[in-house]
Amino acid sequence: MDEFAKKVRDRRLQEKLSQQELADRVGISRNYLSQIERGQATNLSWQLMEKLTSILGLKGDPTGIQAEMADIPPTLAEFAKSAGLPPDDLIMLAGLKYRGQQPTTPEKWELLYNVIKMTVGK
Repeated sequence: MDEFAKKVRDRRLQEKLSQQELADRVGISRNYLSQIERGQATNLSWQLMEKLTSILGLKGDPTGIQAEMADIPPTLAEFAKSAGLPPDDLIMLAGLKYRGQQPTTPEKWELLYNVIKMTVGK
């Protein structure tokens, strides 16, 4: 089980929520939530992770994945939300700098992301 999966499960149990109750709040099926908690669904969209961490109060958790996501520029977060980026792609983009600078608009993040995808052929 990965760290995020464990945190989601542990926090849900602490909050005394059933899987169905949490799934309903997040807008996913109970089966999908079960897969997330068992670490079987690992390529979650940024939007879904944002919803789960927000509802469960995991934001700002210094030991969780949200700590990595805390340094994400607002324009990148905006692009990630609109594009539904997987967390791994979001974290990869957040670490990119050219001569100490990063894109300054969601549109420039999208352009950079598309260039990377085209370059690696995915």
